[in-house]
Amino acid sequence: MTTKRRGFTLIELLVVIAIIAVLVGLLVPAVQKVRESANRMSCTNNMKNMGLALMNYEGANGKFPAGVTLGMGQTSGAGWWGGGRSPRVPAYDPPPNGWANATTSYPADGYWGWMVRIAPYIEQDAVAKAATANPLGWPWWTFLPGLSGGMNTVVGCKSKMWSCPSDSRGSMAWSEPGSGNLHALTDYLGCPGRDSFRETLGGSGNPTATSAKLPGQDGMLYVNSKRTIGDILDGTTNTVGIGERPPDNSLEYGWAWVAWGYDGAGFGAGDMLLGVRERCTGINSAPGVYSATTGANDPNGFSHHWSFHSGGANWQFMDGSVRFVSYAAGTTIAGQISGINYTVLEALASVAGGEINKLD
Repeated sequence: MTTKRRGFTLIELLVVIAIIAVLVGLLVPAVQKVRESANRMSCTNNMKNMGLALMNYEGANGKFPAGVTLGMGQTSGAGWWGGGRSPRVPAYDPPPNGWANATTSYPADGYWGWMVRIAPYIEQDAVAKAATANPLGWPWWTFLPGLSGGMNTVVGCKSKMWSCPSDSRGSMAWSEPGSGNLHALTDYLGCPGRDSFRETLGGSGNPTATSAKLPGQDGMLYVNSKRTIGDILDGTTNTVGIGERPPDNSLEYGWAWVAWGYDGAGFGAGDMLLGVRERCTGINSAPGVYSATTGANDPNGFSHHWSFHSGGANWQFMDGSVRFVSYAAGTTIAGQISGINYTVLEALASVAGGEINKLD
């Protein structure tokens, strides 16, 4: 007796394919969610290591590193942001190694930032030694022996710690026109407070660029800063030091190691430093607001903190913790000072503002 073999009908085959498609559709988001969770944890670890390095630097030197250093020759007669020599009152503290001679082409420590200062505490001693061996050297001309291919400069040295794993461009670098020298990028910017500029503008209500502005340089890391633990009167659990902001779509801003910035004054705004209400493009520009973007190609993404994580970004707090802060903190009004509103994130960005309603 023979048995007739029966195969799948076309309808049965289509049903099986449909079931597989549904299962794959359910699986892909789950895999992406797990991957993002791992990326966010790795990002948190990056920031914890940076925070620990900042604390170690403060313990060894009695103060936190300057956000970026700028010599006196670069600010002489420059305008309201300038100063530094009599009779003008300095708008910021002297650089850690003192003012450069006003006749030098480049100031001592010029443009080197907080990342170089903490390099010895994150196993990047070679970078720190090369950067400080010739303090008058222009950063992009400070070379490392034995390297080539555009990565033979200090500023071309890449570090996984500087890049958020959720940013697929983390291994990319900006290429200097003409020389081809590379400049490593970072997703993590030090916070100078509200913005990089100390001036106050009268007004009321929501702050804008041309009125109702509270003073900046009220945070941890800004031009020639020298904060200590004792300066953090708001409490280390209520004060941020570093926040996320991926490099812009041109890769020209978001540099690691050194900073010049969008501001045109050398204060580093937009490179290694960014305030929570920063005016990157100039003193009359509208301030950026902590919010989501459409990604790295968003033309407005350079001016404010954001991340590739969903709903907010990681922030390093001065108690050593890293916490995820939702975008709502950038627009939620927490109170007023002199009739001018401030947000929850502005309160977190200051070291001694005495603001209320901080992050829950």
